[in-house]
Amino acid sequence: MRISGKHSASSTSRSRTELAGSLSVFGAPGSRGRLISSKQVRRLKAALAKSLDRSGRVPKQIAAELQRIEKESRFTSAARAEFQTLLGALGLDSAFPIDVPVNSDPPWFQYAHPLKHYRSQAQLPAEADVVVIGAGLTGASAAYHLRDAAAQGLRVVVLDRGFPACEASGRNAGNFELLPENSVGTYDGLASERLHFLSRCYPAIPHEVLRVEAERQASLVFSFALRNRDRLKQIIEQENLACDYSPKGWLYLAHTEGEEQAICDELALANGQDQQIEIWSRLKIRREFGFERGFIGRFVPGDGTYHPAKFVYGVLQVAVDAGVQLYTGVAVRKVHDARDGRHVIDTGEGSLLAKSIIVATNAFTRELFPELRAIRPAQSQISVTEFAPDRCRGRAVTCEEGPVYFNQPRGGARDGMAPLLLGGGKDRPLRNPSSRKRSPKTHARLLELRDRYFPELHKRPFSTEWIGPIALTPDQLPAIGFLKPSILVAAGFNGYGGSYCVAAGQVAADMAISGAVPDWLPDDVFSPQRLLNDTPLFFAETSNLWCYAASLCVQLRAMNRQLLEALRYSSRGSRPRSAASLNGEGGGGNGAAQPGFPLPSLQTLKPFRAFSPEECAEILSFASARAVRKGDKLCTESSSGDACFVIVSGSVHVCFDAHGGEKMLARLGPSSIFGQIALIDGGGSNGACIVQQDTLLLEMKHEACYRLLASHSPLAYKFLAALTGGVIQELRGAERQLKRLNVRHPVRNNASALKKVGVQGDSGEA
Repeated sequence: MRISGKHSASSTSRSRTELAGSLSVFGAPGSRGRLISSKQVRRLKAALAKSLDRSGRVPKQIAAELQRIEKESRFTSAARAEFQTLLGALGLDSAFPIDVPVNSDPPWFQYAHPLKHYRSQAQLPAEADVVVIGAGLTGASAAYHLRDAAAQGLRVVVLDRGFPACEASGRNAGNFELLPENSVGTYDGLASERLHFLSRCYPAIPHEVLRVEAERQASLVFSFALRNRDRLKQIIEQENLACDYSPKGWLYLAHTEGEEQAICDELALANGQDQQIEIWSRLKIRREFGFERGFIGRFVPGDGTYHPAKFVYGVLQVAVDAGVQLYTGVAVRKVHDARDGRHVIDTGEGSLLAKSIIVATNAFTRELFPELRAIRPAQSQISVTEFAPDRCRGRAVTCEEGPVYFNQPRGGARDGMAPLLLGGGKDRPLRNPSSRKRSPKTHARLLELRDRYFPELHKRPFSTEWIGPIALTPDQLPAIGFLKPSILVAAGFNGYGGSYCVAAGQVAADMAISGAVPDWLPDDVFSPQRLLNDTPLFFAETSNLWCYAASLCVQLRAMNRQLLEALRYSSRGSRPRSAASLNGEGGGGNGAAQPGFPLPSLQTLKPFRAFSPEECAEILSFASARAVRKGDKLCTESSSGDACFVIVSGSVHVCFDAHGGEKMLARLGPSSIFGQIALIDGGGSNGACIVQQDTLLLEMKHEACYRLLASHSPLAYKFLAALTGGVIQELRGAERQLKRLNVRHPVRNNASALKKVGVQGDSGEA
């Protein structure tokens, strides 16, 4: 909370007179004076606003006088709290124990914008094509991504019961992070944390299945957060938004040996997505931040901080300028179905008919949709200390010790000083997400954590301390998708709105227009439908494990379609390869299975190292060895099959046709598994599999594998883990290649998609 005031040279003497009069109330040095009231403190605060220097601080002489007054004057309890908060706003130390400050508003609220209390019209419209409920980060992103459709005639309405970013989006820490590090204690790495939550949510599902699913979800969460970060940056740069954007990096501090190991394990996950993660030594941390730590840290370049309210208002302004209608101060009370297939939105100002609804209400979601009671509100508590040494320099810092998170917003940084925004303590369950009640216990914890990292501030009062509502889900993943036809939910961000909300708003807008779930949003992981059943969607609708493996193959097939299109486009004009070398001239045979060939030891192959000799023997009982020669083609592009292969020795290249030439898709070596899609769903191959040297394969047929997985035996679960582990690796590889090709997936605003929600052709007439 900065005190600010502008004054001309002609008013200087009058300002000094007012300040002298305000100070005289407190008495001369050594005198106890009369009892000071809150009104007199507020009068002093107003007078001080006119004497601040350019950095926002008072002259040293006045600072010393204020600290003397605190020690010697008699205050009412309310006045003392206000006076200590005043000292905190001025960056002055207090001689007394630091209490909860009077100010309870986040600094983001000080930002003034014309849309703060904006209404596109005096009265709400009677109907709309798409209604977005909530004007926080998610709702604003959805409105922004619907702007082109609105410009073509789609009637888009945004409703908020307060003002934009007035709840979670304006009451957060202003961080955006690539690894949403939700944990159940000590942080064990993204994949391990996924397994913790899945095991807690679904104890009846076999551990082997959950382990595979945890690895898959870690990759999907990472990919979604990466998409979110890239889109955030793209919007800020494209729209030239002044939102104190600072992608200077994010430092996570380990505080146990186990966390150090988890940090090292995450390097592989990041490398799989072509993202850089740095391991920082204790010396590096001390040099960069001045923190004395006993363990290493993980630094993610490209993450950082921003001003969430400025971002929300910036993208909303772009949307409103394009034709999106915004109505603040409109409380939505109920949503129910109309007879014609549309939805009725009841508000305090009457009803509104909508063809499609995007619910971007986060912690308030279950108030509108009680069936989503699994999205539970909780509250975090955050503080600001003014004029702290600017050690973060635009970087975010987190640690599970505390837990604690802090940064130093760039808008207030000057002369080597910056406000310190710090939150910590465990998030508290909350019945009423509108509650602003602050916890003295958490306040004490915030002081303890602050003084651990910034010991020179131990006497400094907070200028403000506030409550922020967040929304938690049982599996710690957001709910994004269709709750019912044409009602989309994008909520439950578990305190990581900066990591999810922009992409969540983007995909919600896409789905509102198209009526379909895009390939890059796995419905079984993010859909709100998963919160309505005890059985997870990734394991629902299955009578055996085969269906689970098939769902992974569907995702891989969709990803490969995108990749092949991108590769074919990028290969235009490239020199075709020699057809002779790729078509296997002189290859000598089709590589038929050879029953008499000696079978290898499965335990020597990486996917089967955890299998017992008895389990390996059972698998070998339905597998056959197959020797193939250099140049042989195991399959052609789009050919069907019913088997998968494990490479025992040798190598195979997967290639595809690209404008008359061959282009390599993947190189496969020993221990690689390929052909899972053909094995599971009998679909066509994504490319031609060409043997590069004499190779020994282990072949597994569809019928035998189906019988094994249908048995639900312990071996079936282990075999599933081995089988799908390769699919997940292929998914990661496809994602990595797509990112290298800089493929983007814009919202589909074509005529056929717009027609689904009421816009006919290019005329804009609904």
